Amino acid sequence: MKNSHLFDFDTIISINSSVWLVDKSSPSIPILKISQSDFNLIKNGIYKSQGNSLNFGGHTYWVPTEMMEKIKIKCKNYKADISNLAFSMQEFMNKELIENLEYTINIDNIIHLKNSNDDIYVICAKNSRKNYELMITKVESMLKEIGITIKKFYYLSETFYNRNSDDITHKKVRLLLQHIVGFKTGGDKFTDTELEKYDNVYYYDDEENSIQFAINSNKLLTFLLKNTEDSISKIIKDDLKSRKCFLIVNYVTNNKVNKFKTAKVNIKVDNIIKSFENFKYKP
Repeated sequence: MKNSHLFDFDTIISINSSVWLVDKSSPSIPILKISQSDFNLIKNGIYKSQGNSLNFGGHTYWVPTEMMEKIKIKCKNYKADISNLAFSMQEFMNKELIENLEYTINIDNIIHLKNSNDDIYVICAKNSRKNYELMITKVESMLKEIGITIKKFYYLSETFYNRNSDDITHKKVRLLLQHIVGFKTGGDKFTDTELEKYDNVYYYDDEENSIQFAINSNKLLTFLLKNTEDSISKIIKDDLKSRKCFLIVNYVTNNKVNKFKTAKVNIKVDNIIKSFENFKYKP
């Protein structure tokens, strides 16, 4: 029985990256640094009821009152016009800045695979290898010291700007299915390119959307098989019917006692047409 483990890069390393608020006249100087979690809340309009809006590039962003007061003070200090501000992703895009950011390697999330014979993969969803090359090298080196070798890194998005969360989620789960069925995907179908396949695929992520989609991966399997050439589809279906295949989905939490919330999914072709109708693929 062959096993593989696929970790989202963010479950292995925590990088202290911030979104910058800058004056467009001086984009290399941050007026204010905003954490990723706070920026996500701002993007999602959570603070709209507080009535503090910023308008950049045709978009309206709502910030909490306390932050708005800080922005006004910072603008005064930097002699910046509040109407000329913008968000900058320098700490996600600029290799020199990234290499100087503080980070923590989360050994606890992967230490259970010390000296394991299972194959281990890492999914980098947020950026290119070039930008994170130094951190990736450090991660690989530290893991090797404790008996853990990464077989391959997958890069799903070249830049922060073109990263679409729905698209990345689909790419992640297609990757998981490839490891189970042994055929590479090409867009919305399986191709005739064969890959190494595993009976048990363990997936680790800390994003709820990716976790939930992985738990429902049989729906994506249905969609992919429906669009796959008949001869390849038949090979995959016959193979899945002849063996037990499981995707073990691990939601990585901050709970030091119980690190993972786990769901075990039997990857199968039973009632494959029935489940397709409720699945909508976003290319």
